[in-house]
Amino acid sequence: MTDLNSSSSSEEQQIISNRIYKVPKFVCNERAFSNNQTNSIEKTYTYIYDGLNCKISLPKIPNEHPITSTLLSIRHLVLRIAVFYERKTTTEMVFGSDCLITNKLLLTSGHTFDPVQLATDKVSYSIILVAFCDPAPDTVFSFLNPHQTVYQAKIIQRGIVEDHITDYTEIKDNYTDLALLELDNEVANVTIDQYFDPKFDLKSSKLVDAPLNSKLYLVGYNGELIDQDELKPYQYLKDFNDLTIEKLNLYHHVNYKSISIGNLIKEACENDQYSLHNCSTLPGSSGSFILDCYGSLAGVHIGVNNSRKGRENDIFFNKKAYNKYVSIKSNQFRTFILETVLPNIKHDELVKKWLFDSK
Repeated sequence: MTDLNSSSSSEEQQIISNRIYKVPKFVCNERAFSNNQTNSIEKTYTYIYDGLNCKISLPKIPNEHPITSTLLSIRHLVLRIAVFYERKTTTEMVFGSDCLITNKLLLTSGHTFDPVQLATDKVSYSIILVAFCDPAPDTVFSFLNPHQTVYQAKIIQRGIVEDHITDYTEIKDNYTDLALLELDNEVANVTIDQYFDPKFDLKSSKLVDAPLNSKLYLVGYNGELIDQDELKPYQYLKDFNDLTIEKLNLYHHVNYKSISIGNLIKEACENDQYSLHNCSTLPGSSGSFILDCYGSLAGVHIGVNNSRKGRENDIFFNKKAYNKYVSIKSNQFRTFILETVLPNIKHDELVKKWLFDSK
């Protein structure tokens, strides 16, 4: 696949900027974290290209560590999603991240495609575009002249069958917040052995438990913050007294594929599909894959777990407001694999990677 370095023409960009508005302008669906040791905001880590090869430099992790090779191998499978909503003359757009699991299938979060409120109407999505490039700024998703690294996609399934999710359903915590997408064209130049391997043996019906507080690695895109209101949720956190929009955007390498390193805070259980983590994120990272300390798939990132509302209905974070992901160990994720992922994978070798005994 080709990495995109060029952008749309200035005329196209002006048309796009006149038509497209980011939606929603203020939703606390992600949160950044601070590093107590450095007394600063947590950073994400980008992939570094030298023209021929790609590398990453992670703190306290040697290049020969297995997690490094896993993070490098998943790089070209991590994509950025743009979801368009149209009403009369207005077009609005939200972003997400996802991962290519076959030459046409993408696994991501389900709430990224929730309907939005435009004026008095509840509007479902109209177009889904997916970009393979790095970086992937807003202007890549052009209606007028889509770049060769941008594909159109459709939703095969959101949630599990018993959720009864439609295009107008807003996904709640009791739904399975996963989605499988299909590209309109097959992706070339990716061999069977290069597709993501979740690296678990589900046939044994037992997964290796990553210990609490062990490292997690989130791979995806973070979107650019613009509105100062997006700082309001942090107003009661002492570690964020000097927080600025510019600092959050800089530390999270907005529009670039990057790796956020955090810890497993709480593991999912039988009655709760979500695990909690403190990988630092901004809006646009929903749907990112999270790998555990062994390099296995831990789950799909969703967003912030719990926030609080003040007297004026304003949302704010406290110290217990962590991010969450749908855990691969949950019954909901396994059901989604059985109902949706496996029936749509057409290659036997790829099926084996996701197959498990449901008994």
